[in-house]
Amino acid sequence: MEKATPWFPCWGIKFENKEILIPDLVNNFLKIRPNNRWLLISKFSAASENHLWNAWYTMEQNFMNNTALSKNPDAEFIRIISGTNQLKTAFSRAGLNKNDEQAWLIYLPSVQENLDLLPNISTISFTESAQKIIYLINASILTERPRPSKEGLERLGIEFNGNINSINDNLFIGHIARSSITS
Repeated sequence: MEKATPWFPCWGIKFENKEILIPDLVNNFLKIRPNNRWLLISKFSAASENHLWNAWYTMEQNFMNNTALSKNPDAEFIRIISGTNQLKTAFSRAGLNKNDEQAWLIYLPSVQENLDLLPNISTISFTESAQKIIYLINASILTERPRPSKEGLERLGIEFNGNINSINDNLFIGHIARSSITS
C-alpha cells in the first residue's frame, strides 16, 4: 500500500491591510521571520503537497551537490518552484506581486537523517512561529491546502492548452525540472 504524502509545512494566508504595499509587507516579513527557511510565495505557486515536497527535495539536493544558484534556501526554493534559473524571473513568478492579497507562508524543514527520507516533522515545533508571523504581518489564516489551478499555470509560466479539468500537480512538478536547464 502506498503511503500518503505527508503534510508540507505551509499555511494559506490572507493579508488584512489592503493599503500596505507588497514591498513593505515583504520587508517587514524579512525582518521578523526566525530564519531564511521561512518564506512567502504567491497563492497560485503551490499546487499540492507533492509539488512542494518535490521543490524542497530539489532544493536540498542542490545544496548537497553544491549546485544551488542561490546562497539561501528561501530564494533557491522560489527559483526551483518557478522553473527557472533566473532569480528575477523566479520572484516575479512565485514571489508576491503588487495585487496579491493571499499567499502561502512556508517553512522549509531541514534534512534530518538523509535526503532519501522526508523529514519527520512535528507541527508543534514551528506552528507557534507561524502564528506569530501571521499576526505580525497582519494576516489571517485560510483553511485550505495547495491545489493545482489555471492561475497557477499562468503565474509560473507553464504553457498549457488542454482542458481545464485535466490540470493536475504533475504539470507543476514537471515544471520544476526547468529550474536546472540553463538558457
